[in-house]
Amino acid sequence: MAKKKNNTAKKDNAKKSKKGSMLQKVEIKEPKDQDRSSRIVGGIFIFLGILLISYGIFSFIKFNRTPELDESFDVPSLAGTEMLTSGEEIIVKGIAPDFDQVFIYIDNNEVGRVRVGEDSTFEYTYPVEGEGKFALSVAGVKGFPKRFISVQSDMRIVEVDWTSPELTDLQYPIEVGTETFTIVGTVEPDCEAILRRGTNRYDATCDEEGKFRIDGILLEEDGPNLYTLEIADKAGNSVEIEEKVKVIYSVSSDVDGNAVFDELPVAAGELEVAMRIIRENNLMVLFGIVALLAFMLSSVFVLVKYKGRE
Repeated sequence: MAKKKNNTAKKDNAKKSKKGSMLQKVEIKEPKDQDRSSRIVGGIFIFLGILLISYGIFSFIKFNRTPELDESFDVPSLAGTEMLTSGEEIIVKGIAPDFDQVFIYIDNNEVGRVRVGEDSTFEYTYPVEGEGKFALSVAGVKGFPKRFISVQSDMRIVEVDWTSPELTDLQYPIEVGTETFTIVGTVEPDCEAILRRGTNRYDATCDEEGKFRIDGILLEEDGPNLYTLEIADKAGNSVEIEEKVKVIYSVSSDVDGNAVFDELPVAAGELEVAMRIIRENNLMVLFGIVALLAFMLSSVFVLVKYKGRE
């Protein structure tokens, strides 16, 4: 048994030594040509990458420099920009054909830049901290990496108005015997007065002095009729008058719905207007009396003079 084991071990050792000698004879060749090609391609890519990065840095610096003025360019327009607003921001809109970008200026200071869309339009939102008037202008920019800019457009004044309109005068009859009545008042110029009762709406635009007049307001029922009055300005500010317009429709009343606008107002609450008219009438009477006295004195003087000559 021991001999068999020894023979087996010898055979195994012989196989191992034979296998090792065969491995030593095999030569492992490295792909030198392939490695050289990879290094060349890698070097080319690295070089191109450095070039691209350098060009990008150069373009960025060049692009962010102040563009060169070219007075031959057409100027972008501010079409669509509202010149009066009650919002907390100014929406700058316009058209800039052939331009890549538009510079926005407020009071001659650059406040922003916006890209021009494919349809040649642009839009920029400028937040404001308070109401007032702002001088708005724009300029068009194009070119890469060297850029050129047009001259600024003509300044346009944008007004930001946050103040609600104030009603300073309101006149209407309190009780009438007609089915309709008229109301007049004074606010600020170019406001809109809106009178509502249920689904019925009556409106009028104020004139240059801020005066408005609404005729033909329907009284829908006997007794008190209540209406809500709202005033809105052109900027979009509006205010609803707290005190309702109250008119009593009484068939037995002989007061016309327009009586408040006759020579002497009959509506309650119009005492000041009535007193003014009375004072004006008293002045006319006084002037008439003075003129009469002057005529009488001059006549007496002429008569005395004539008698003296006789």
